[in-house]
Amino acid sequence: MREWAKKIGRRAFGAGLMLAVLGGAPFTARAQENPFAPALTVNGAVISNYELKQRIIFFSLLQPNADATTEARNSLIDDRLRRQAADALGVTVSPDDLQAGMEEFASRANLSAEEFLKAVGQRGVDPETFRDFVESGVMWREVARKKFLSSTRVSEREIDRAIAGGIASGGEAKVLLSEIALETGGPVDAMELASRIKGDVTSETGFAAAAALYSKSPSAKRGGQLDWIELSKLPGNIAAQVATLMVGSMTDPIPTQGSVLLIFLRDRSMSAGAGTGSQMVDLVRLVVPAGTDTARIRAGLDRCEDLMPFGRGLPEEVMQRQSLLESALPGDVAGLVATLDAGESGVIPSGAGQQTVVMLCARQPASDIPPSRDDVRGQLLNQRLGLRAMVYLEALRAEALITEP
Repeated sequence: MREWAKKIGRRAFGAGLMLAVLGGAPFTARAQENPFAPALTVNGAVISNYELKQRIIFFSLLQPNADATTEARNSLIDDRLRRQAADALGVTVSPDDLQAGMEEFASRANLSAEEFLKAVGQRGVDPETFRDFVESGVMWREVARKKFLSSTRVSEREIDRAIAGGIASGGEAKVLLSEIALETGGPVDAMELASRIKGDVTSETGFAAAAALYSKSPSAKRGGQLDWIELSKLPGNIAAQVATLMVGSMTDPIPTQGSVLLIFLRDRSMSAGAGTGSQMVDLVRLVVPAGTDTARIRAGLDRCEDLMPFGRGLPEEVMQRQSLLESALPGDVAGLVATLDAGESGVIPSGAGQQTVVMLCARQPASDIPPSRDDVRGQLLNQRLGLRAMVYLEALRAEALITEP
């Protein structure tokens, strides 16, 4: 057991997991229900009390400072939705792919799948619980590829720009957009007008004219034109559509609160990365209101996943996880990150009394080896598929019938 503790390390899954496995307080069941009775149903598919209890135990080890019950419940609901989508598309996971997924997950703790199963099994997690958790993720990646791959494009020009702009050294995809924002609730049906514009406008000039005529956004006086923005900073439902656009085309109408949007892609590029040999950093930033007890938040953090529950349900700009060159960070963030080790956090002011909690997940040298065109194509494609899959799951969740006994 001591050798296992050395192997997993202080940061691998957080001190909480190591303490739990080495002898923390045993898990107490939330209730003495019939284990085979339904705890939830998702579109008629049953989640049993046993499955929920097992997932709670598992998550209490992975995320000791989070609300394991809530996280487990949400995770199982997502799993059912993923499996229903997979069944509809005929997607299955082979034993070899499942084993590879389990090995990859366990390797994050420097363990084999067998060693990981033994470790969590000592705390009451059945092997099937881990297998089901991993299988859902592997299956979902295949769903995304089968559903969206044929309609997701990466052009040779985009690959050229990505390589020239620094994808090999930490560059980030950025886009040059124009917008039309049509207010809902007025005398004109915003969705109908947006659909008409979508069908009639075929050029950037035509889009600019329509923006000046119809858009209620402040950008209307500039023909709807916006400045360059990183793709990761766009709201998920917009990013998913923009990621698949070719330059010179527009999205379908996007309903938002109080308006319907049309987005036109004028150009696409990469933010510049620094020279080779620079440090790549993986970090999370969480903006909190004035007066928030950041010391209390930070006291419970040992790995970046511990910070994620604080951003659940909040706008994407409030919490962001990014991997980029340390030299590309804003000055105040870079200054703080330079003092942090992986798994440590700090706080910087953010204006208007707000504060930003910054946590460093990992730091590693950027590669000196230029990527191949196939590597770059794969990076861009996976980024776009991931965004589209995220929005698809949100839509499935919004439409799902979820009941409790």
